[in-house]
Amino acid sequence: MGTMKEAVDLGITKAWMHRSFGTGSVSAEATSYGREHGITVIDGGCPLMFGPTADTGHKWMCRMLKLTGKVPRTM
Repeated sequence: MGTMKEAVDLGITKAWMHRSFGTGSVSAEATSYGREHGITVIDGGCPLMFGPTADTGHKWMCRMLKLTGKVPRTM
């Protein structure tokens, strides 16, 4: 939550909370706070899923999470 408050104070417009197995850095409270203050919050998944050099595991996770709506279909 502290990081999200700092992001709001700094005028950051996009934030990604990493999630692997378990909750990772995802916080429902911080997600809500960020969105209420105009930040586009991606609350789950791993940024490596979207990289051009992503390994097979990350590519598979990306496809599955896109299908379930857990991460955006496009970046």
